[in-house]
Amino acid sequence: MRLAEVIQVLVRHGFADLVRRIGLHEGLPAKLLRGLRVIEAPSGEPETFGRRLRAALTELGPTFVKVGQILSTRPDLVGQDICAALSHLQDKVEPVDFDEIRPVIEGDLGVSVESAFAEFSYTPMASASLSQVYHARLHNGADVVVKIQRPGIRAIIESDLNLIRRIAEWIVDHVSDFQWMDPVGTVDEFGRSIHRELDFTIEARLIERFRENYLGDTYVFVPKVYRDRSSGRVITMDYVHGERVDHFDAYERLNSDPNEIAAIGCDTICKQVFKFHLFHADPHPGNIMVMEDNRIAFLDYGMVGHLERPDVQAIAELLRSIFQDDPDGCVQAMLRFTTTADMVDRTALTHEVADFIAFEAQTILGRADVSRVIEQLTNTLRRHRMELAPRFSLLLKALATIESTGHALNPELNMVPILQPYVEEVIRDRFSPRQLAEDAQQNAVQMLRLGREVPREVQQLLGMLRRGRLRIQLNHEGLNHLANVTDRASNRLTFSVIAGSIIVGSSMLLAADIGLYPIGLAGYSVAGVLGLALLISILRSRNF
Repeated sequence: MRLAEVIQVLVRHGFADLVRRIGLHEGLPAKLLRGLRVIEAPSGEPETFGRRLRAALTELGPTFVKVGQILSTRPDLVGQDICAALSHLQDKVEPVDFDEIRPVIEGDLGVSVESAFAEFSYTPMASASLSQVYHARLHNGADVVVKIQRPGIRAIIESDLNLIRRIAEWIVDHVSDFQWMDPVGTVDEFGRSIHRELDFTIEARLIERFRENYLGDTYVFVPKVYRDRSSGRVITMDYVHGERVDHFDAYERLNSDPNEIAAIGCDTICKQVFKFHLFHADPHPGNIMVMEDNRIAFLDYGMVGHLERPDVQAIAELLRSIFQDDPDGCVQAMLRFTTTADMVDRTALTHEVADFIAFEAQTILGRADVSRVIEQLTNTLRRHRMELAPRFSLLLKALATIESTGHALNPELNMVPILQPYVEEVIRDRFSPRQLAEDAQQNAVQMLRLGREVPREVQQLLGMLRRGRLRIQLNHEGLNHLANVTDRASNRLTFSVIAGSIIVGSSMLLAADIGLYPIGLAGYSVAGVLGLALLISILRSRNF
């Protein structure tokens, strides 16, 4: 029945063509449900996409909201316009009664709420699809917030993820246009991301890592996590005393300046990316608090990105190649971002990137709009059907979001001077004698490891060959389509033979004049229906 609800919501929000295109309305479950009048056949054309998709995901519940939020970081899959619409997904729902929340706290912490906290406000400060947030005070006087997972939410998400994965498998089998996106792999990535967000111990560790990175920092505050009041479904951390970064009326009272905060926020994200390799992936105004004396604090560490050193080098090389008009370097860096680099026509990609850098990039950078450059390059990847690795999609999303937030505070903000020192430092470090020596050592270790592994791999192959267990798998492009065409032709031929046999049999009954005239007429009628159905099928396929 959940499938029926998903299809019904999609149709109601104007996605009739999408339902048709991926074939959900033609599958046996959908046909059966439609026959029972549980769902209706899709009709009408959608007028927009992003807003309707956002409304549909919101209506379908927490799992789909989270999938939408993750999709908002994947312009390579859905395009910038849809990402922009999905980035405004409101993860706010009606709060559940505290009587339902209480067992989660007491079950995880092992004590009553009144014993765990000196004071506890039973009215939530915020209510999202996965959790609710409450204001409290510890016995030592610390002012804290307590984030508590909604009861039963894990079972709901598991069920929905299984359904989404089945839909993805259906798309793989029936819609060739979406093969390059790897729908099943993408859904699995969504699932891993959502499961990480459901485990609050992971978020607690991430907050502690950010806190270590910013110990002694003058401008960035990271709340302390109270481990003895935290668990897999509960996090207790310092309350952040401040205002949303876009509440301009509060700046004078907080002795802070919007221009300073804009520069600090952008520099903070750059430092997280290029120095710490661990960054807040969703720095929109609702997730940044401004405190007294130009201090900022990030909220919601559920969406965090992590980079390895080669990843940081790749993004630095990409930005350097744009700053220095180097299309070959830009393409080389872009290919390191993707999981489908082997599928691209590199010559065509290089020509397109060269044209963009020559005619557009410098003009865009002259307007201090780095996020626009990133957007254009992502669009280029999408046109060439290249899929970004998830960690890079989070990174590009974070850089674009923080620049947008910075421009909201200071329209004259220029991200290039903030980025350049970090980019130059990464490039210098990569070619330093120390780093070159480390790279040479790592390459030597890899070669030695490869030398040890090759004889063993060859021995395994020879053993499989001797035992007759060696298999060679060939994937022929278009073979599935050929099989479908053959099946369709076979079905039509079968229909034709059956209809012809009925006509011959009915004619013999009528010619025999043995009193079976009604049966002969019935046979002609059945043959006529089969013939008409066959004709309609041929006309609808337009293959005649």
